[in-house]
Amino acid sequence: MEAVVKAWADEGADSLSVRWLAAEAGATQSAIAYHFDNLERLYVACADVAADRARVWMGQTLDLFGGLRGEVLTSAARAAVIAAVIEDWTRARRPLAMARRRSRALGYAGFEESWHGFWRELAALIGLDRHAPTLALFADGESARHLLDWDPVMDSLLLAETVRALVGWLEAGEPGEDAVRRAHRRRAADAYERPEGRDESASRAIIEAAADLLAERGHAGVTFRAIAKRAGVTLGMVVHHCGTRSELLHRALHGLYEREAMRAGAGGLAALSFAPEEMVELVLGAIASGSQPVLRAYDEIELAIYNEAEFEGLRGVVRSMDDPSGAWSLGQLLGGDVPAASLVAAYSATIRGIGFMAGPARGLSGEDLAYARRGIEAFVRA
Repeated sequence: MEAVVKAWADEGADSLSVRWLAAEAGATQSAIAYHFDNLERLYVACADVAADRARVWMGQTLDLFGGLRGEVLTSAARAAVIAAVIEDWTRARRPLAMARRRSRALGYAGFEESWHGFWRELAALIGLDRHAPTLALFADGESARHLLDWDPVMDSLLLAETVRALVGWLEAGEPGEDAVRRAHRRRAADAYERPEGRDESASRAIIEAAADLLAERGHAGVTFRAIAKRAGVTLGMVVHHCGTRSELLHRALHGLYEREAMRAGAGGLAALSFAPEEMVELVLGAIASGSQPVLRAYDEIELAIYNEAEFEGLRGVVRSMDDPSGAWSLGQLLGGDVPAASLVAAYSATIRGIGFMAGPARGLSGEDLAYARRGIEAFVRA
């Protein structure tokens, strides 16, 4: 079980197998079968252990910040507390955070009640109790993003700026700042190495095929051969245009964005207008029905690139990727105003949190919907 938890934190998504785990644990493959029957039961047992340890961490964290009870905190102090908690969860407690991410693919929900209860108590400690649902959902989505370890300093600055944007909005309707996000995007784009000597204008058929496979089968289904077959082109042509698996996933993600998140086109989305209350229900309906392939694509890409060295550059690009559909959706909640990119990132993280709460097959119950609605309505301009 310790080998599994460590592997979730440190190894690639496709590394785990009965043979690999047996070797890592110094055990036999038959021992795994004897104690757990199969890998899925082993993973659930490991998730239970990680959830218990996470609850211990939550209690310790609340004790640590208990001295803040009754204090009147500034917006900057509140943001600093939230950012510090997310930083500690994703960096110092990475095995637990990654166990939560990995076990969700199995539909495991053992972390959920304690996670939302923890953020409810923390929100009360720092004077943001009425925004507890938004904070819990945001922290969930932002933690998943902050686990993309690329440049620790730049990533931490980006986290801090995003949290400040959220708290500034919740407290005073302030728009947020984007200087760090712009710098992060520039540096990530410069650091992302594309193979040289190839035509950079990939065939539309290849990109569409990659996007289809990502939405339908997840990252494991995005292979050179599968794309060639789906696009009706030669394997050599796919290799020529995409070169490495890292770029293959990058193109698949962007292709899915263009088709799903921006399927009406930038101009088309700009022409669509919804009242804020309509937008809230549209977003909730899309998540509850599972008709948001971009959410799944983000999950799949993140899980694929968290640990493997091949994807280090891609982690930086995805970490601060633009979210045009999120900007459009948030703009509707703001009555048509153009939101700051940092506030869009906070909103997108909150939407991710709702997607996590819905799970791969659980959907949203009536109680979940009411909770999620409260989380989104915090972004509606008063």
